[in-house]
Amino acid sequence: MRTYNGQVSEEDHARLLLLGLDALPFRERWLLCWLLDRPNRMSIAFEEVSELSSCEFSELCCRWRELGLIGGAYSETYDANLWQATDLAAMVAGLIPATDGLVFTSTPVIVEPVDLDAMELAA
Repeated sequence: MRTYNGQVSEEDHARLLLLGLDALPFRERWLLCWLLDRPNRMSIAFEEVSELSSCEFSELCCRWRELGLIGGAYSETYDANLWQATDLAAMVAGLIPATDGLVFTSTPVIVEPVDLDAMELAA
């Protein structure tokens, strides 16, 4: 992943879907797996465990939210809103299988079948 500049591109989404956890820097892979391993995929200690500054943690959460890896959720245990890892994060980490024809994105995508034989003949 490139340095976060305030926007996540379609290329970043594609890289995440194609490469899975390998699309993330090593420290972020570990942190996402740590969050996925928590009860209900959330923890009040998420920011502390990240060992990032408040600004860096905020940027990480913004980027992950745009990628669809985390979302906000309410924890009755702590009576607080916490970041929660999404099903996409679990799929990227290999914890749940991707189902046929299901594409996880933050924007709607229309997938058209491609006739590779026709493309080869045209070339």
